[in-house]
Amino acid sequence: MKADIIIIGGGIVGSSIAYHLSQLPGAGTVLVLERDATYTRAATPLANGGIRRLFSLPENIQMADFGLSFYQNFAQHMKVGEPPADIGFRRQGYLFISDNGGAQQMEENYRLQESMGVAVELLSPTQLAQRFPSLKENGVDLAVLSDHDGWIDPYAALMGFRRKAISCGIAYEEAEITRLETAGNAVRRAYGADGTVFEAEVFINATGAWCTELAKTVDVALPVEPMSRESYFFRCSETVEPLPFIKTETDLAFRPEGQGYVGGVPDWSEKPGWNFRVSPSRFDEVVWPALADRIPAMQSLKLETSWRGHYARNVLDYSPILGPCEGVLDNLYLANGFSGHGIMHAPAVGRGLAEHVVYGAYGALDLSCFGYRRILENRPYREKGII
Repeated sequence: MKADIIIIGGGIVGSSIAYHLSQLPGAGTVLVLERDATYTRAATPLANGGIRRLFSLPENIQMADFGLSFYQNFAQHMKVGEPPADIGFRRQGYLFISDNGGAQQMEENYRLQESMGVAVELLSPTQLAQRFPSLKENGVDLAVLSDHDGWIDPYAALMGFRRKAISCGIAYEEAEITRLETAGNAVRRAYGADGTVFEAEVFINATGAWCTELAKTVDVALPVEPMSRESYFFRCSETVEPLPFIKTETDLAFRPEGQGYVGGVPDWSEKPGWNFRVSPSRFDEVVWPALADRIPAMQSLKLETSWRGHYARNVLDYSPILGPCEGVLDNLYLANGFSGHGIMHAPAVGRGLAEHVVYGAYGALDLSCFGYRRILENRPYREKGII
């Protein structure tokens, strides 16, 4: 099979790239290859869907800002007949809590965020308790609230991107790509597990945590590994005021979801790799105590369900790797290593990579700081504070 552009990976990042390519004259034919059309174990449907601008890198703030605006107007962008795509967009806020010595960095980040137009509030422990009475202020040094951030239903957003891209002429094929083949300084072919050969002028690796193995087949080294994350949906029998998406320096992360909550506490000691097996004891031993310590009303919880997904963790700096493999394989583009930020950054990355592929440069937002060259030169460009 042949196309002008082949995107390997049809998750939310790959599908955003596909959609944005469909909006640019001159993109040519675009083919998206996705290993599992059901997306059963893809990262997108298993994610928590947060979108926030509480970053220390200006480009991350800009990407998330574009993402918020894009998702807020998603139904208009993705309309294909009736009804319009509903992604459950909720602008209920994000709250970062400093409870492990990072208050100075959090305040520095707050100053940057404010200077870039983000509506943020710096809260003392007393102010935090006044704003959210259910939260215990003990052990809190500082908090930052971004009232206009929020979250979406990741699977609904993925399906919206995919449906719109297909309606605009983008082709999707179910294919597990096992290797790439080069000629000179360019990728020429991709091979499916069943032997199918795919040819294109441009290839885009958007395979999430699978990206490293695919890149290895053409001697492109990526510092990206799968990191298993366990998530939970639980209910609280006590009355709690409406809460934002909460993240603490001690790694607690959760948000409201319907009549309950979704979230967890990552296990940084877990070895990298694929693990979909839910721990029988982690919620009771780690997550529940962390929740109850911060919100005493959550002593009364009922765990409803648990699952595991995977971050594509960039171990160099936890930042994405974007754009062409310049000077190595000029027609191989990367959209990898999002380290948990893929959903919030997918709209901006989709737009940026589409522009670069078609026009040879970034347009509205320069993402060159996340380029592959920094990987070759071992130059981390890392977030400071809560990642």
